[in-house]
Amino acid sequence: MSQFFYTRKTDDKSYTDSFNLNKVIRSVEMEDNSLLILLDDMHERSENVPEIDPKTNKMKGYKRERKVYQSEITLEGDDIIKFRAIN
Repeated sequence: MSQFFYTRKTDDKSYTDSFNLNKVIRSVEMEDNSLLILLDDMHERSENVPEIDPKTNKMKGYKRERKVYQSEITLEGDDIIKFRAIN
C-alpha cells in the first residue's frame, strides 16, 4: 500500500494526513489552483433528516435517509508538485 502524505490546513493549525495512492480515480484542477483528488471509496451513511408534510409544509418528524459519499481531498502548493511527480 502506497500512502501519499500531504498538509491539511485549518484556520489555526496544520495537519499531516495521507491517502492510499492506489485508490485515486481522478484529479481535477480547480480555478483557485488547488487540485481535487477523488478516491475510489464509495460508501453509504444513514442520517436522520427532517420530514416535511407536503400539504402543510411543516416538519412532522424525522426519517432515516441513506446517502452515498466519496472521499474528496484538496491538495495545494508543494503537495500538488509532489503528487504529480509520482504519477
